[in-house]
Amino acid sequence: AAMAKAEELSTDWQRSAGDFSCVSCGRKRLPASEFPKKQVAKALEALKTIPDRDIREGPDIQQRLFLTAVCKKCTEEREAQERAEADQRREQRKQAAEDAEAEMEPPARVAVTFEQRPFGMTPGKADGVGYLVAKASEGKPAALAGVRLGWRVAEVAGASCAGLDLEAVQALLKNAELPVHVIFEDVPNGADFCTACQRVLASPLFSRKMRTKPVDKRRCSECVEAAEAAEGAELEATGTASAPSDKPQSKLS
Repeated sequence: AAMAKAEELSTDWQRSAGDFSCVSCGRKRLPASEFPKKQVAKALEALKTIPDRDIREGPDIQQRLFLTAVCKKCTEEREAQERAEADQRREQRKQAAEDAEAEMEPPARVAVTFEQRPFGMTPGKADGVGYLVAKASEGKPAALAGVRLGWRVAEVAGASCAGLDLEAVQALLKNAELPVHVIFEDVPNGADFCTACQRVLASPLFSRKMRTKPVDKRRCSECVEAAEAAEGAELEATGTASAPSDKPQSKLS
């Protein structure tokens, strides 16, 4: 009886007809060239984990060994669909955010008096928002006074911070005589602070699940998707990415 091992199956990019099948569209007897190279490599590696099989064809042989993966055509169609769905979700979030911003009330103003330095506040790094609190250190004056993430410094010792950049507001805080009276703008109702991009954004730009998390753990959907895409790209680059529905496998069919 003729027995075949994984190494004996043809992996030539133009040949190997009959060795591969697509788990998505169901096509069989496909050459390796119909699949991404990484899928082929994984499928062949998976084949090595099963015992040798008799893969002869003939009137007395009813089984043939196929390596299964997701073909290029199905992969491209799936990726195009995922991109379209992602674009649609972004447009829906954008429209919902615009509607929420139109109805958003002005932020409440909160007065805080600091009698000692350091205040224990760390500003965010986002441009064009002035001094936006990204962290209030536990046990420090700011946290003890109730300053929260996303609060924006609006006045320092009577001086308005409207239109000032971060450095200018920091200078006011540093040079003000103690005790110093600081006016903050609270995060408006219908908005949340994203700890990733460090901006105050309309709540529809956050998932419902994310809005149930503590304020210091919340990230907007765009930042979450960007982080997931970066992680996926890194896994793909290292060859460790996998998906349950797409995982190449070996089977008798």
